[in-house]
Amino acid sequence: MTGVPQRVKLVSGHFVPEFPDECEPHTESPRGYLQWDDWAERMDKTHTQRQCRGCGLWAIWEPRGGGEAS
Repeated sequence: MTGVPQRVKLVSGHFVPEFPDECEPHTESPRGYLQWDDWAERMDKTHTQRQCRGCGLWAIWEPRGGGEAS
């Protein structure tokens, strides 16, 4: 398996980076399960998800190339 090893800790039920200074800016996402699920479904159609190079969490969403013509 390839990728960045995860360097995170569990705080109040959420994974947080051990060394936040090494992280790239994570994409903000809703906290509630249903809200997050709807958001992630929409993001999957327009963005690509990848690992943060600092902590290894799959928390970076980048817009897909080749967008629609305006």
